[in-house]
Amino acid sequence: MELATTMPLADTSGRPLESSSNWTGKSHMTRRDLNMPEQTEKLLHFTEEVVRNAAQQSEQMKKELEEQRAAALAEAKIEAKDAARSYYDKEAARIRAESGREVSRHLMDSKRQIYLRRKEITQEVFEQVCERIRTFTGTPDYYDHMVQMLRRAMEQLPGAQEVTVQLRGEDMSFAPKLSAALAPVKVECQEGSFSLGGFILQCSQLGLRVDCSFDNRLDELAGHFAESFGLSLSDDLDEM
Repeated sequence: MELATTMPLADTSGRPLESSSNWTGKSHMTRRDLNMPEQTEKLLHFTEEVVRNAAQQSEQMKKELEEQRAAALAEAKIEAKDAARSYYDKEAARIRAESGREVSRHLMDSKRQIYLRRKEITQEVFEQVCERIRTFTGTPDYYDHMVQMLRRAMEQLPGAQEVTVQLRGEDMSFAPKLSAALAPVKVECQEGSFSLGGFILQCSQLGLRVDCSFDNRLDELAGHFAESFGLSLSDDLDEM
């Protein structure tokens, strides 16, 4: 059996020539190789543009984040400052209120103690005055003093022809002598509601009344005592 062989073509120098198909393929590869630098350059430009845009966007985002961070920090500082001021104001108000209440309590306690002590002093003074009055009304000088006071009181009732004299129960025994001391004025003696001594002279004809009872004088003395020594209990109670 005879094998058919295909001999490669050779040029004049005897070197074999490549087939047309191989040559054509090699020619195509050469054209692609010629276009590679241009494509690579375009790819590089595209890559650089993408990287540059990404870098710009990154910087922009970083800038925006920094601005947002700065704004948030500034707002947080303002809020913290406002919160601190509000807390300080509330605490200061609370402390002032508590201090005010504490001072008021101490002041009220002090005033109450002063009030009670003033009341004790007033009571002690008037007990001593009452004791001296009781001692005086038990002496002979008391009747003479009553006559003198009665005559001075009649001077305040000019033209009176008839009067009423109120006496305490213990002094009703003086009625005849006192009536005689005011003659020719007609005198009617009655028992009064006071207890320390003295009398109350009244003239219905003139519509006048003269209170010379020791009880009334003691009340007047109490008012004078309070004004002179600052022992007005009502003022203390109003302040408290």
